[in-house]
This record gives sequence, C-alpha cells and structure tokens, in this order.
Amino acid sequence: MVNAYNKVLDEDEVIPLTYDRVFKLIFGDPNHLERLNLLLSVTLKKKVEVIELYPNDLLDDNRINKKNEVDLLCKLDGEYVSVEVNTNLDEEIIYRNISFVSRVMSKALKPGEDYSNINKYYQINIDVEDFLGLPYEICHLKGDFSNKIADDRIEFYFINVKHFAKTCYNGSGKELTDFEKIYGMIGTKSKSVIDVLTKDNEILKDIGDMVKKYSSDDELLFYYDRDERMRNDVRRITTNELTEKFKEQLIATTEKVTEEVTKKVTKEVAEKTTLDMARKLKRKGMNVSDIMDVTCLPKKVIDSL
Repeated sequence: MVNAYNKVLDEDEVIPLTYDRVFKLIFGDPNHLERLNLLLSVTLKKKVEVIELYPNDLLDDNRINKKNEVDLLCKLDGEYVSVEVNTNLDEEIIYRNISFVSRVMSKALKPGEDYSNINKYYQINIDVEDFLGLPYEICHLKGDFSNKIADDRIEFYFINVKHFAKTCYNGSGKELTDFEKIYGMIGTKSKSVIDVLTKDNEILKDIGDMVKKYSSDDELLFYYDRDERMRNDVRRITTNELTEKFKEQLIATTEKVTEEVTKKVTKEVAEKTTLDMARKLKRKGMNVSDIMDVTCLPKKVIDSL
C-alpha cells in the first residue's frame, strides 16, 4: 500500500488545504491576512477585514497541538463581528458549536437588552467528507415551536469542498467566481488544478504556491501521512462495525419477514383447503348445518359456494 507521503512525492499531488495543519499555516499567517480576508469575503459575500487572530488557535508554533477551528475578530460593514472557521465537521461538532454559540450569546446579553445589541457571529464549516450532501448552505437558529428565525445575527455556513473540487474545474478556470475557485482549490489535491484556478488572481496564486511549498515539508508530510493512516483505520473499523450491524439487522429482518410470510401463506392455504372441502361436501348433498359443523364456516359463506 502506497502511503500518503510517497503519494504526494511520486504522483505530483499536494497535501490538500482540507488538512487542518496546512490550512492554519496558510490562512493563519498574521503577515498575510489578505488570504483570510479573501476567504471570508467570498464566503460571506461582503468585504471583510480581519482585526485580530486569537493566538491560542492560529499562532501556536506547536503544529501537533493546533485545534481545528480558526477564531477571529473581524470588521464587516463597519461592525465588529466574530467569525469561526471549522475544517472538521461531523454531527457532534455541529451540535456542540450551536450549544457553545447559544451560551456565549446569552451571556453577552444584559437585562433589558435584545439580540440586536450583541455582535454578529458567523461560523464557516468547511465540509470535507460530504457530511451534509449539499454544495452550499446558510443556516440560522430557529425557535423550537414557531420555526421562525430566532436571531439573524448568528449564521452558520456549510461549504462542501468535494462538490467544488469536482464541478468547478472546467479545464481553463474561466467564468468561475473567486468563491468557486478558492473552495475548488481547498478541495483538490492536484497541482495542475491549483495552477489553473489561481492563475488570474494574485492572492489565490500566493495561496496555491504556499500549498505546494508545504507539500515539500518533510515534517508536514510525516504528520499528514500519520493522520491519514489514522483516519483510514477509523473509517475501516467504522465500516466493519456498520457492516456487521447491517448483517445482524438484515438477518433479523429476513427471519421476521420469513415468519410473517409463512404465517400468511399457511393461513391462506388453510382457508382455501376449508373452502374446497365445504364446496365438495355441498356437491355431495350434505346439508348446510352439517357442513358448518365440519368446516366451522358461517352459513353465509357456505351458501355462496
């Protein structure tokens, strides 16, 4: 089995931007905030200016201990807003983040204030594994009973990078928006695709160059290979467990269906046999009362034969 390290070196691939270590090194560089500004601006469809990168997330030199989120304070339309970028998405993380945001926003409210007084919060979830099955989705918190938006100052963005990696590269890169280009680049492992998608935008080209640079970093290649092996092991174990569970459910379902079908067929055969017997007895001239005693059929059924 060819490991991820050799695959990147031998097959002209890159460590993808979906790999959170590379993602943070490129978009968490305080000397090149224009990269992050572009990512946020094309996603939120408004001009965004990053004001502060929280150092506990992005500026930690220990690559092993980096988290999967990027927490930011930004300026958007003249208003300070909080932004979180998440490259690790599953159901547990979604619910955890929603709970966290709700708690933080509630604490920010003072007695007598409404939600219009809290800072806007944007959470950008980069869907690496096609978790939701949607190319692009914007969600809001809704009330439990009314199904109305509870607060329009909190928005959750979900971007399926596998979708954009597959569909947004058309051979020349022309007529693609910067949104399609940047998320197509985040979702791809191909150097040639990155070259096409970044050739007409200096910031995108800089990002693509950094991806290729970090793909030659021995330390990053080591961790990428290790993490990919761990992910594949988890997938294989999970798949095997699901397969066994499916087999058990299939066997149980088959046995149940077989039992129900057998009962139904047995009942139908018994009913048909009884009717045939009543019909024959009636033809032989047996009176209805005696046929009722033998077959336990009602008089109405026997008269209809």
